[in-house]
Amino acid sequence: MRHLRTIALLVGTALTGCARPIRTGVVIDRYRAAGCVPVRFGPGIQPPTRAWDYTLRVREGAEVHVTGAQMPGGRIDLRYTPDGQEVVAANAGDYIYPSDVRVDHRGERLYIKASGQPAAFGGPQTWLFEFDLGQRRRTARVRVDPTVLPQECPETR
Repeated sequence: MRHLRTIALLVGTALTGCARPIRTGVVIDRYRAAGCVPVRFGPGIQPPTRAWDYTLRVREGAEVHVTGAQMPGGRIDLRYTPDGQEVVAANAGDYIYPSDVRVDHRGERLYIKASGQPAAFGGPQTWLFEFDLGQRRRTARVRVDPTVLPQECPETR
């Protein structure tokens, strides 16, 4: 039974990696309209890389601490206070790292762009994630054509 689960996971991963990139769609439009979450080159990270360490407030009154870096093992993590719940907002997988994080405060949505070249499935990939901050769950993950996206948010000084 365990082997069947492993095979199913590998097939699912292969099919997801082969998804054709989209050029239009609601997630792309919402990402374009969202505001930048401040980005800086992470202190203590070598080599220096884009990193996020920022706190947002959601309507329910909770604060959401956003952290992550554009590096191997990179993902965007969220920690809600005061209850301490921790959630992974985006983890695109091996060799595909977060490169931009944006927020729509009105809709309470976080958008994460992740880019890279996976080891197993050839060519470069760009993914957009949409995360509902109020419901504390990912609502979309789509592979996109990077040429239709705006420039990444500039470094905050």
